Amino acid sequence: MDMITHAIIGAIIAELALWEKPSQQRKHGRWIGAFLGTAPDFAAIPAQIVFSWSAGDWPWIYDPAHWAGAEDSMWLAGYWFTHSLLLPLLVFIYFKHKNWRTWTLVAWASHAAIDIISHTGAWSMWPFFPLPGQIEGVGDPWSWSPVWWLISVMIALAAWYSVSVMTMQWRINNERV
Repeated sequence: MDMITHAIIGAIIAELALWEKPSQQRKHGRWIGAFLGTAPDFAAIPAQIVFSWSAGDWPWIYDPAHWAGAEDSMWLAGYWFTHSLLLPLLVFIYFKHKNWRTWTLVAWASHAAIDIISHTGAWSMWPFFPLPGQIEGVGDPWSWSPVWWLISVMIALAAWYSVSVMTMQWRINNERV
């Protein structure tokens, strides 16, 4: 999935978790949710730089061919760990022990959950990395054209708008009680 859609999903999770909070806290939470929704992909930046340079390109040039055959590279260890559901599960246990709110972990885990559904082939997700067991998704957004990325973003924005309207109604109904 593209990073913008992941960010919007993280913002939606924050919107749902913080629906009864003051406006400023909700706004701040949406930014946190958006960042956490995209954060697992940041672990691929070192691999992007190394694979691009190895192919003779500049590091900011993305080409799926740079990644062909590199799925087991040690440069991707961070990527696989940040996409594992074990990381948010372990942090969840710690947060619950401390009585901290856990919606931020849901925003983080949403990234892996969506990628499990949407990654195929060599990029199929390992939901409990480093334990074995890749799951084959139903599509591969890396091979989508930018038009489909735009459609994905538009659907996510429509969902965000719908959730915003719904939580606004919750706040209005909560004030009446």
